[in-house]
Amino acid sequence: MSENRKILVVDDDESIRVMVERVLRREQYQVDSARDGFEAIEKLAQTDYNAILLDLMMPGLDGLGVLDYLEEHRPELESSVIIMSANLPAAYDTRRMRKVGKILPKPFDLSDLIAQVRGSDIAL
Repeated sequence: MSENRKILVVDDDESIRVMVERVLRREQYQVDSARDGFEAIEKLAQTDYNAILLDLMMPGLDGLGVLDYLEEHRPELESSVIIMSANLPAAYDTRRMRKVGKILPKPFDLSDLIAQVRGSDIAL
């Protein structure tokens, strides 16, 4: 089912980004990653993704900046966003104000990660 499904992982923490990439590739997802919001927007402008795992707190352009981009340029992808955050109040505030799909609290269990991605996997 996950074959040919594309996931974008956006997190400035390399260890989290690499771990999430490995887990999702093991589940047969095609995975791209970005270390900040600027890199994420470059990838979002060129590729359609079934799900986007997005950290809110990043240097430079943060997750809110990426959500602003999606709202203006790729609104069809907003509901496929899974916010990854240790700051749950900020994550829930963002979810209330935006059309994002889900929240994955950090630290997270790998089985929760897989379940969240499967549940947010939109068809393109």
